[in-house]
Amino acid sequence: MKLDIFKSTKDPIWCPGCLVPGTIIHTNPSTKKIEEIKVGDKVLGSDGKYHDVTEIMVHRHQGKVYKITAKCFGNTVLTGEHPVLISRRKLKHRANKEFNAEWVETEELKEGDYLLYPILKEEEDLDAIEIPIKKKFMDRKSKNLPEKITLNADFLKLVGYYISEGHVHNREVVFSFNINETEYVEDIKNICKRIFNLNITTRKTPEKNLINCYINSSRIAPTFKIWFGSGAYNKKIPKFIMLLPPENQKNLLIGLWRGDGWVDSKGKRANYKTISPILKEQIKQLLLRQQIVPTISINRAYDIHKESYSIQIVSRKDIKKLLEILKINIKEREVKNKKLPIRIDNNYVYLPIRKIEEFDYDGLVHNLGVGDVNSFVSQNAILHNCGDFSIHNAVLRALAAKELNPKNVVLVAGIGCSGQMGAYVSVNSFHTIHGRVLPTAQAIKYSNPKLTVIGAGGDGDGLGIGGGHISHTARRNPDITYILMDNSTYGLTKGQASPTSLCDQKTSTTPHGSFEDNLNPIAMYLAYDVSFIAQAYSNDVPHLADLIVQAIDHPGFAIVHIRDPCPTYNKLMTKEFLKERIVKGEYDPSNKLKAMELALDSEKIHIGVLYKTFKPTTEQRLEKIREKAGKKDLTEIFDEFKV
Repeated sequence: MKLDIFKSTKDPIWCPGCLVPGTIIHTNPSTKKIEEIKVGDKVLGSDGKYHDVTEIMVHRHQGKVYKITAKCFGNTVLTGEHPVLISRRKLKHRANKEFNAEWVETEELKEGDYLLYPILKEEEDLDAIEIPIKKKFMDRKSKNLPEKITLNADFLKLVGYYISEGHVHNREVVFSFNINETEYVEDIKNICKRIFNLNITTRKTPEKNLINCYINSSRIAPTFKIWFGSGAYNKKIPKFIMLLPPENQKNLLIGLWRGDGWVDSKGKRANYKTISPILKEQIKQLLLRQQIVPTISINRAYDIHKESYSIQIVSRKDIKKLLEILKINIKEREVKNKKLPIRIDNNYVYLPIRKIEEFDYDGLVHNLGVGDVNSFVSQNAILHNCGDFSIHNAVLRALAAKELNPKNVVLVAGIGCSGQMGAYVSVNSFHTIHGRVLPTAQAIKYSNPKLTVIGAGGDGDGLGIGGGHISHTARRNPDITYILMDNSTYGLTKGQASPTSLCDQKTSTTPHGSFEDNLNPIAMYLAYDVSFIAQAYSNDVPHLADLIVQAIDHPGFAIVHIRDPCPTYNKLMTKEFLKERIVKGEYDPSNKLKAMELALDSEKIHIGVLYKTFKPTTEQRLEKIREKAGKKDLTEIFDEFKV
């Protein structure tokens, strides 16, 4: 069954932090404006890999927004609550020696702090790629070409030449060079002979100072147009080349730089110029994979010239690396420019924030739900979304896996971030008052036992004001499922301490640290003998969806307790904090003592089905009462109590 039938037409707005339209987001392996992204697209995450977009959020924002400008990579405009991955600057006038990543909301950023920007890690080392355009049956003139092109140094250099200086005209691939760049023309001739066994024609146009070379092929021309675009604005690097190992991409950079790039005679500066916004971001990633940090600047449109982008390399260290890749020999002693205060490692480049500007905004803003890493990347920053989006996706998956009829499902949600769940799942829903999810869910189930009833609440709603209902629900054992999202904070009301906040944790209500011990929910559920207890991690969506399916299948009261990091208000129980402690296991759910041992493990967080027992459900117990009373149905018993 498809997920779509359970999706609401209403856009989720859990996270107040969002981005303005026009924000460039890295997709796989291209870029899109955030308002153009759709569910199912893949976007670059904080781990340097691509992940599925699971939700699209749009709402109107009236208030302050912040323009965050970083050194080298430009700016992003977003609302004040949106978490950004940064490292705090430790010394005012000196660069950090150590960089500790943390999620910080935009309004708390400071000039000089470092934005973390990921280096593309995803790789797919292909040996060859099939030509998508097949030879026509009646085509007797065209030369036979290989069905696959080997992705070797020759081909990648040719791709660089084409992206910089090529275009497609009818059945021809045309390369245009300065009349003095005959060595590049000869290089293209030799490459095409080796790869395609084709002879390339050339034509000089002295009055325009040009020399053109032509690949005449009814298969190569449309193939190049599909793969690399035609026309300077539409040029791009396809996925199968972007994901090649960095070492293989060096010849691509050679071809690119010979076309639209230059290096000054003293080796102090290098530059690549393009009008393609996609190519600009792709070349940036190519260079980062070579541990080279470019500076991106925008050249405004004037006269007949379109807006263009300059990709500059100016630091001594980076120039040296680029010259080695381009095989250009310039004496190192002539490279005397100063180093930029930029740091790079194998995972991130660390970009100092140059300027933070605040202004009023009234209009639509956008956010994304992203599977696994709950993050996506703009042109200069890594941005977070709330883990509740992943839980929402897991609920949809579970309902689809069960092939339930939406008309026979009721979702009861409480107050808090989790309370939005009912609005975004296309089933019957009931948004109850604070802490009353369980009694409401039970009443619905008793009224119509044929319904599948699911409760959704947070640690504040379910373990604070609503905590007293768990013990009595466990005693009755109704056949309902309770999804409890635990981010150890009151997120909706801006970060107060909750029942599961750690002792000494600093929050808006405990600025000097909480003096209370945190509640151990799993141990509490076991003490109350809840008949199905599972613990999950919000970022592991497939595992979470499977646990929800098992909880729905279980005859009785089932709790799925979800550890869910809140990047905005919980700076202690972060994604990194949880990932270090999460242990996914296959446990013996009949062993209650072992389950209690796992619950009391202070070093690890064990996820999976921890405990399961079978005992009469409320519905079965009421049925026995009906039989004893000799009534046709339960309503006749309830009628006896009418006043």
